[in-house]
Amino acid sequence: MRFRSALLCAGICATAAFAALGVQAQEPASYPHDMSDYGCTNKDENACDTAPAPPPDYIPLVGTWVRYSLLRNGFSVQPPDAPLYVKFMKDGYWSMMEFPANRPKVNKPLEQQTTKELFSRFDKMGGGWGNYSNSGQVNFRHHKAGLGPGGGENTQERAWRFEGNVLVLEGSGPTKSPQIHARKLPNQKLGSTELVGSWERTAYTVNGAAGTTTPEHLLLGEDGWYHATTLPAGRKGVPKVPAEQWTPQQYAAAYTGMSASRGTYNVQGTTFVRRHIADTDPNLEDKLSSGSFALKGDTFTWTGTDAAGQKFSATYTRMKPFDVYAPFRAGGPGRGAEAPAGPARGQ
Repeated sequence: MRFRSALLCAGICATAAFAALGVQAQEPASYPHDMSDYGCTNKDENACDTAPAPPPDYIPLVGTWVRYSLLRNGFSVQPPDAPLYVKFMKDGYWSMMEFPANRPKVNKPLEQQTTKELFSRFDKMGGGWGNYSNSGQVNFRHHKAGLGPGGGENTQERAWRFEGNVLVLEGSGPTKSPQIHARKLPNQKLGSTELVGSWERTAYTVNGAAGTTTPEHLLLGEDGWYHATTLPAGRKGVPKVPAEQWTPQQYAAAYTGMSASRGTYNVQGTTFVRRHIADTDPNLEDKLSSGSFALKGDTFTWTGTDAAGQKFSATYTRMKPFDVYAPFRAGGPGRGAEAPAGPARGQ
């Protein structure tokens, strides 16, 4: 009798404890015991022939990757091409950049530099940003803008797979060209994840005066790496001559107002700091942009000193997340197209 009483008390106490817990937390969902038909839209001989998409919280491409090998039609072209860094965000945005290391640090306005100096700065530089979709093991990278002028929006289709920890991206054509091999960069510890996500700059002042109205698109990964691009619209197309023959005026028309950087960042308390490991302006490489920020909902304001030593204030708004598993519209803009030709290209 004493044992039965103890069991009864345990059951009543457990029920009471669960009821108390229910006040604090929503009761978990209930599902059928047999879920073998979950996500099945059509059955053929008792087998489901349409498997559900992977859950949106698992995207194997998420992270920051460095390309260490590039093949075109079976031939290696890296080097002379510079390593490319591509970043995939959980919220469906991506960015990529390739800047050769050790470019001359000519610290003059573009229009005051010589053709030789400008060619040294922009040769073999490329990149862009946009959003992306995944369908099975095919990645559709929607380009919204590139570092180089002209070209417009396009979409690149790349099959993806892993060889151990190495990410392989390859073209959809019969030769599977181009093909890249990339390694993931090491995670950087963040003091706070408050600012993780993809942001668009909506207001900007430099040294107290209004700055460019071109929005900066800032991708802050949970891995502690960032990509930032400021890409003016309406820049003139690439001249139909080799880049080493462009005039300073043509370079200025193509690249004035454009900027991009990538590197590491940290958020601690109300301080946000980012290190420009690579930058379209080599004078800014390894410099810091640092200041205090105030976050309110999906907007934050950042005030401090940029990598060039200028005082700035910038307001950013979080971009609407993009569903990477939404069906890709077949025949979309420039499906399978290569990036625009010219000195600003990338894969």
